[in-house]
Amino acid sequence: MTICVGIKVNDGIVFVADSATTLLSPNGNGSPFGVRVYNHADKVFNLYRGQPIVSMTCGLGNFGNESIATISKCIRDKLMSIDGGINPLDYTVQSVVEVAYEEFRSKYEPLDAAIKAHSSFEYFIAGFPSNSNRSEIWKIVFSNGETPEPVMLVDSDSSDIIWAGQPEACIRLVLGVSSQTQFVLNNIGLTSDQSEQLHQSIINASRSPFLVNSMPMPDAISLAEFLASTTVNFVKFMPGADTVGGSLDIATITKYEGFKWIKRKHFYPIHLNGETDHVR
Repeated sequence: MTICVGIKVNDGIVFVADSATTLLSPNGNGSPFGVRVYNHADKVFNLYRGQPIVSMTCGLGNFGNESIATISKCIRDKLMSIDGGINPLDYTVQSVVEVAYEEFRSKYEPLDAAIKAHSSFEYFIAGFPSNSNRSEIWKIVFSNGETPEPVMLVDSDSSDIIWAGQPEACIRLVLGVSSQTQFVLNNIGLTSDQSEQLHQSIINASRSPFLVNSMPMPDAISLAEFLASTTVNFVKFMPGADTVGGSLDIATITKYEGFKWIKRKHFYPIHLNGETDHVR
């Protein structure tokens, strides 16, 4: 599992994710089980060098022997290819999403049926179209063996906070409720409509007004890091394995500054990298 947090404001987008990844394999009965939990996985990516396009992932950490990080780099190569890639001067975020979707689907469909039936995969792509100063966030979700078309999660006119993976801490902090609140309301004799209306009323009364569309990027970065780091500590003290952890990787995109790493783990000492912000 993991925690992924995204914040979209007028000036740009922040993506932050932890580094824990659980690798699954089928056991003797065909059911998936966690083989390993590693704390050094890459989950935030620049999908086109030099362009304001960022992605992050949660859920399945590998499709067979390939990590999601490796597949993401393959997608980057395709997007930047002279033959068949996107035109950096004339592209839409949707065109980037479509390339990523086809690559992931081709790797997902051959997976063991038990793995697909008991796990999910989420991949978020955000970017500024080449002809616009307003960004978008899209989402790819594969679950129960199904590969539905990607959807736009946050449109160019909206600001929002998104999260995925193990979201309980974010739900409580931002919405002011528990993920179990809807379940409780559904079981106290209310109709479905009454339950949904009451749930929304509770959220409206309890929601923390963290986000402002005109929020400066440094504050959006701080808010995203706060939500992610709180989740890491929340899971740490809950029963069960620490399936959220490791370093937080934080990246931003803005129209004029493009993609920037704010915080990034390194494979080896920074002075050996040759680049100050990332290793590849």
